[in-house]
Amino acid sequence: MNTLKYTLNTLLIAAALQQAPLHAEQKIQMITDRVPSAAELGNTLFSKPAQATKPNYKAGGLKTRSISFGKAPTPAPSAPETQAAASDSGASIGLPIKFGYNSAKILPESKPFLDEIGKMLSMPDYNHERLVIEGHTDASGSDGYNQYLSEKRAKSVKSYLMKNYQIGGDRLFENGMGESQPLPGENPYAAVNRRVQFYRAP
Repeated sequence: MNTLKYTLNTLLIAAALQQAPLHAEQKIQMITDRVPSAAELGNTLFSKPAQATKPNYKAGGLKTRSISFGKAPTPAPSAPETQAAASDSGASIGLPIKFGYNSAKILPESKPFLDEIGKMLSMPDYNHERLVIEGHTDASGSDGYNQYLSEKRAKSVKSYLMKNYQIGGDRLFENGMGESQPLPGENPYAAVNRRVQFYRAP
């Protein structure tokens, strides 16, 4: 019964995303020099009403249509923020989650970042919110392998949050973007492109 409810919920979300209007901009905040607090993450990600964001993520194996950030001209970013075209439904936070070489094993130095995400999703103000987990790679390696690796890593982050913070799978949606969306102004091969982004699911 729970599986049926989860599947129906997933299909309804996907249908809403297919019909959702797109908007002009979404702010990507890269945080690489410190571990942000759970409260800071929640305030950044969930400060605006939920709307459809990038309709391209998986839940239970379902994948919706893809929308690219594109390469629209943007002003020079001031660290740690960059701008990207997507939607105005809120911010996307990029964290430097590190994995083992050619694997989806989360390295110990990345766990404090994920622990704050888990704490945030457990807070009373946010324990009903849903989150998209989006894996990104740099341009090293083949397109196909990078896509596979980014999907596997996003799924690994989802599993970590479910296992360690008892976050329901119906609140977490994983998606891999491979090397398709380097950060604006960055060399596609730059290490900063190896990241996991989080944004609010509609």
